[in-house]
Amino acid sequence: MTSFKIKYPIIQRYLSGPSKRRPCLSLARCRFMVAHDTGNPGSTAAANVSYYERSRNDMSSSAHVFVDDNEILECIPFLTGPAEKAYHVVYNVTTDNARYGADANDAAGGVELCYGGSINLKEAYKRYVWVMAYSCYRYGLNPATDITGHYILDPARRTDPQNALRLLGKTFTDFVDDVAAEYQDCLEEECTMRPEDANDIINTFLSPAWFNFDAQMKQALKEGRYDDAKLCLQYRDHQKHLANELRKASGQPVE
Repeated sequence: MTSFKIKYPIIQRYLSGPSKRRPCLSLARCRFMVAHDTGNPGSTAAANVSYYERSRNDMSSSAHVFVDDNEILECIPFLTGPAEKAYHVVYNVTTDNARYGADANDAAGGVELCYGGSINLKEAYKRYVWVMAYSCYRYGLNPATDITGHYILDPARRTDPQNALRLLGKTFTDFVDDVAAEYQDCLEEECTMRPEDANDIINTFLSPAWFNFDAQMKQALKEGRYDDAKLCLQYRDHQKHLANELRKASGQPVE
């Protein structure tokens, strides 16, 4: 089994709801991710969420997560609670339906990258890439095929996240590649055995066998039986290999 490395905290700062921005409608199934940037240079994640909260009944546009160089703020549940819909792509575009068979608002997560002003874009981008990779892990998505940009879905109206990516000298393909690499880097094998159980097997069976084969190897060398000594060496080393596999499976350092 595998788990995912949690590099950064995701902070809950849910909008009040039901409201226009947070209708509190369930997102039945996340089929893909939409990458956004705020288009508002210098505005932090906290500032964006605060604005959304103040204007929650003024307009419906929203997103699930805002990311800057210091924080990952979730304002509509997606990664920290049962997923809800966010209105981050207008309904009258058809590109999302053609690509994924559903409207983005009904079947996708939306993540906004903050940039400009005093925001350290390289640090913000690290968190942005990670949260996209984590979203793919959580919802069983393929980073290479299941991430799109807002500008791809709505090219007549939107340019994000290209605004921020250009400042980094990156293309959207570069971004997707970075998310795919982060996804692989953050996969971790879970420990499937208790350390005490692993050590009991090692001490009861493998360690005595190691000493037995070691003694036989030394005796064979003393008697000039070099083929037998070589075979005993292989058996002895195999006991160590098995012991280390048990240590890894139980989260212990190898020896």
